Amino acid sequence: MITKDSFFRYFKDFDKDIISKLYDKVILAQKTNTVIYFKFFTYCSLYEKLKSIENNLDLKVYCDGGFEEFDRAMISLCNYETYEYFPINIIRIKNKSKFKELKHKDYLGSIMALGIKRELLGDLIVKDNYAYVPVVEDISEFIKNNLSSIGKCPCEVTILDDRLKDVPKVEYEEKSIIVTSLRLDNIISSLCNISRSNALEMLDGGKVLVNYIQENKKDKNIVENDIITVRGYGKFKIGSIINKTKSDRTKLSIKKYK
Repeated sequence: MITKDSFFRYFKDFDKDIISKLYDKVILAQKTNTVIYFKFFTYCSLYEKLKSIENNLDLKVYCDGGFEEFDRAMISLCNYETYEYFPINIIRIKNKSKFKELKHKDYLGSIMALGIKRELLGDLIVKDNYAYVPVVEDISEFIKNNLSSIGKCPCEVTILDDRLKDVPKVEYEEKSIIVTSLRLDNIISSLCNISRSNALEMLDGGKVLVNYIQENKKDKNIVENDIITVRGYGKFKIGSIINKTKSDRTKLSIKKYK
């Protein structure tokens, strides 16, 4: 059994308020022997960290993000060997305007303008004139009944019955970059096609997230599957090392989120 102090030390790199709520959920699951949901979406890095100590918690840790691939997920805690149900609905928002193409930020901003916190929404996929958003089940009807437009564009909201059938996959632009090392400053420089000094400015300015946590350590080593977000440049997923060049530089595969 892990102590409260040990629990908080283990998650020292995460938001303290979130970890406090998570610890309360762990205690509740242990006491009640029932399925306890972390009823908002958090980053997979937190789930993976929690999953790694589930034996010390005497609990099973599961997550679901609504899509086949996801970065934000809802966590559940229980004693079952397998568990699949999560209180998540996926809503589909149709842009009914023929004159304006809407982007991710347009849909997200309009949903949040209803007074809905970001943590109640999962990842968001935009495809053609539609946006697909996993939401905490309790608010899906509210969104359906109250979201009538995205900006000045009229919209229509549907709660999907079959997410495996009706939801598109996340799309990436795949490419490769060449770096002198796997240090974060070098990775940012190559990802964004900027100088190393500009990459350092981005880090110092708090504009870089690694696995959705703000990072300013230039010498942090990046590993496969890390997700790097650089404000103004986009979000990237680090792939595998392809090879070494003749000048002993590293060629990496990269996925840039569309």
